[in-house]
Amino acid sequence: MRLINREGRTAFDHEPDATAHRTPGVSTLVRVKDEEDWIERSLHSVLWADEIVVTLNDCADATPQIVERFRAAHPSKVIVRSFPFPISAMGPGHDKCPDDSIHASAFFYNFTQSLSTRTHCLKWDGDCIGQDWLGDRIRERMASGHERIKIFGVDLASDLRHVGNHRVCPSNGIYRVAPGVRYVQAPLTQSLRGVPPHTAEVHDCFIHTKWIKPMASATKQWPKGWEEMPHFQNIAARRHPVAPYRGEYPASVRALLNRDSA
Repeated sequence: MRLINREGRTAFDHEPDATAHRTPGVSTLVRVKDEEDWIERSLHSVLWADEIVVTLNDCADATPQIVERFRAAHPSKVIVRSFPFPISAMGPGHDKCPDDSIHASAFFYNFTQSLSTRTHCLKWDGDCIGQDWLGDRIRERMASGHERIKIFGVDLASDLRHVGNHRVCPSNGIYRVAPGVRYVQAPLTQSLRGVPPHTAEVHDCFIHTKWIKPMASATKQWPKGWEEMPHFQNIAARRHPVAPYRGEYPASVRALLNRDSA
């Protein structure tokens, strides 16, 4: 069943259940909007994957140029496409945008998934940086028969040296692409449907830099007037540091810290 968008932009219609010709391996799915500060480190941290699919969403900074340089350095592994449509704001009422609209985050995610060619997908964000051992740990879990692996990162706050009051950052992690596996609009954000419950977990395997970015950048996908909404006030509180971060850093981030300390 081909998913057709209601706006008639046929170039962005996609086939969500295309599983017959997938190659064993992992495709990392990265949907990106204005992530120039962290996107290069983020992509390097998932180079262990067999394929990286990047969709650029109407960027206004240097993200496209950075991603293109990364693709040119790894042409056999990286796929880059543009998705130039405004996406419905996250938060209460998110599901009022229909699943089949090009403005739905679910449609955007499903379009990205449709570009992938491997049997398993990893949803990844441009402000997440994986630990250097992440790929080995995931492949170990997959080799043990786990096809649904949930992963958890650490939400850093204010700077790279502190955590906020919501330390744990969850992710959908690894899932097998199969008929019926798709993203749908949900009341606050999008939701992944059609996957079995996870049978393995990997903890503290990436750092999340959302709350290190300027507030205007971190809240770009939030609705206007979010400052008066309790839902977003609670989320924004994660920006405030509450304790030093005692965990490990990916090598690229250690290098950044060392440079700043010099």
